[in-house]
Amino acid sequence: MTDYIVTLNEPGPFRIGVDYEIPTKSIQYGNIILDNINSQFTGIAKTFTLNANGTAYVPTNPQQLIVVKNNLVMEPLEDYVISTSNVIFTVAPNSGDDVFIIALATTADLTRTINFVVDSGSIVMIPGNKGSVTLDVSGILESLVILSDQQGSLTLSIKKSNYTNFPTFSNIHPSNIIMTNERKIRDDNLTGWTKTLVAGDILTFDVIAVNNINRFLVSLKLKL
Repeated sequence: MTDYIVTLNEPGPFRIGVDYEIPTKSIQYGNIILDNINSQFTGIAKTFTLNANGTAYVPTNPQQLIVVKNNLVMEPLEDYVISTSNVIFTVAPNSGDDVFIIALATTADLTRTINFVVDSGSIVMIPGNKGSVTLDVSGILESLVILSDQQGSLTLSIKKSNYTNFPTFSNIHPSNIIMTNERKIRDDNLTGWTKTLVAGDILTFDVIAVNNINRFLVSLKLKL
């Protein structure tokens, strides 16, 4: 372990380094306002195509839709049914009726990004273990991105273990990850990597060599 001395009132800024994980969301929710169909009402037609931004929209079932006619919420199956991308009203809407339709939808982003920041503060970064994170999801690794605070060189090793085997770790890649005189690298193939990760796995980050970098972000994209 290396000891560092900070002198009181010493000129120049001093920044304490902290290594940490950035939490990310894996699921987002949203509803869809379907395209307006009011101009098609004649008092005779009962069937109308549902569209979202000009593209045909197929609801899962009538209950997925909130249909409001003249400020009154209509009842699924009683006031309307659906057939593929069509809504069929029991009573034909009259010209001048005001109808708007909202589709209740869940947009699931089936990925999780594992972000880990290594920051040495005002002190020159030295090789060594920079910390670990525990996974709360299972999935397949899809890509790696490393971003640094300035142009420099980095040799990094990422290893994994689990609660039973901890503190014994093994590499998840066939050779060390190397960034040479760059500020960023990306790998969307991860050839030869152990890509399968399981909830409860522990990842640890070891800096093998580093030059002219004080802070960098490791971002691993995981498909759930």
